[in-house]
Amino acid sequence: MIYFVTENYLKQKTPITQNVSATDVMPFIEPSASGWMQSILGTYFFNHLLTAYNAQTLTSDEEILVEKIKPAVAWRATVDCVLGLTYQLKNKGLQKQNGDNSESVDQTETTFVMRHYEQKAEFFEMITRKYLKSNKDLFPQFTSQLNRDSELAPQQDDNFNTDTMFI
Repeated sequence: MIYFVTENYLKQKTPITQNVSATDVMPFIEPSASGWMQSILGTYFFNHLLTAYNAQTLTSDEEILVEKIKPAVAWRATVDCVLGLTYQLKNKGLQKQNGDNSESVDQTETTFVMRHYEQKAEFFEMITRKYLKSNKDLFPQFTSQLNRDSELAPQQDDNFNTDTMFI
């Protein structure tokens, strides 16, 4: 299953270079989509979009939304790749990558780069949130009662009147 972005998309739209193996990159895409984007969209809507995306049956409105989702997922995966490609768990334990004509970075540099990429992911997630809030009526699966776990879902508190304040 494709979680909105491919290896090619990552290598064209993020700093992940062409010489990075797909087997090293692909494990980071699914958790980035299902971990971060699913909390924004909600599980019901996320699963609907993912199924429609893979079946190539997205509506035109959903296609616009997916184009906003892709960079957020790609940058989240890139954040995870920084740590995952710098340090890899091998059969002899945790190994730090090093190669000819290259120099490994220290933990401070790794953290700095991860935060820099995370800010890009957060920016694209904000764009997705704003688009969803402004266009929620275009997506019946997003506003469905079955989509209760979206962080953007309206609060279900029938005992509180938000229009009146009592002191």
